[in-house]
Amino acid sequence: MNDRRQSTNRRTGNERRQYARVKATTEVNLMRAGSVSGNEPLKGTLYDVSLDGIRVLLDIPLSIGESLLVEVHNAGKHLFNSTAKVIWQKQEATGKYATGCELCVLLTQKQEKTLSEITECDAGMSSFAQS
Repeated sequence: MNDRRQSTNRRTGNERRQYARVKATTEVNLMRAGSVSGNEPLKGTLYDVSLDGIRVLLDIPLSIGESLLVEVHNAGKHLFNSTAKVIWQKQEATGKYATGCELCVLLTQKQEKTLSEITECDAGMSSFAQS
């Protein structure tokens, strides 16, 4: 008899990711939606990225489920915008908040190309292929 709770088809732990992640250290501004939004964007650092998600490091905590406008920058130059939803967050030993966000729309080919130019991945966006 097969126990449904131990299905081998479900992704667990790090294997829940549908797309590979690539380390990308660049600047991001986050604009909060709704009543918690202010005029000033939150400044953070993009830590890693996949076609459908990002992890950013922030100085303040956000709420799970919060909607964000993500502005990606590199060397002060605006690269592109996307929208995301906060999925998880944990405080690091450094005091920064590691925040995992699901992108509301997969990255476009142009956004992938832009990110491939600033990531630490030698193979470019081929690392973003479905795993």
